[in-house]
Amino acid sequence: MNQKLSRRTIARVIAAKLLAEPSKRKHWLQVTAAYLVEQRQADDVDLLVNDIAHELFEQSGHLAVDVVSARKLSDAVRGEIQTMLQASTSAKHVELSEHIDASLLGGLVARTPDAELDLSVRTQLKQLATI
Repeated sequence: MNQKLSRRTIARVIAAKLLAEPSKRKHWLQVTAAYLVEQRQADDVDLLVNDIAHELFEQSGHLAVDVVSARKLSDAVRGEIQTMLQASTSAKHVELSEHIDASLLGGLVARTPDAELDLSVRTQLKQLATI
């Protein structure tokens, strides 16, 4: 009988495998994808990716951060974000994945597996409109 595993359990195991065997990263991601398809859980892939990122932080101190900004980040701003996140999370390493979205108008949105920091002008204007 095929037992269905929880997303958290899968994330914990895959994160451990990715850390223990970095040269087999592609293999473990393929195994995970095959399991999701076989168990008809492919719709949960975004949630699982977030859970794996959370587990990588828990197990190794590696914090993956998705940063969306209106314009390209300067080296100074990038460094400030990394320093702030390291101090507030006790992360050993902060890896930024940067994307540009002009609709933010200005500022940025930083997302970790567990939190979101929205400093965008678009959000600030929306908040002002509700006052």
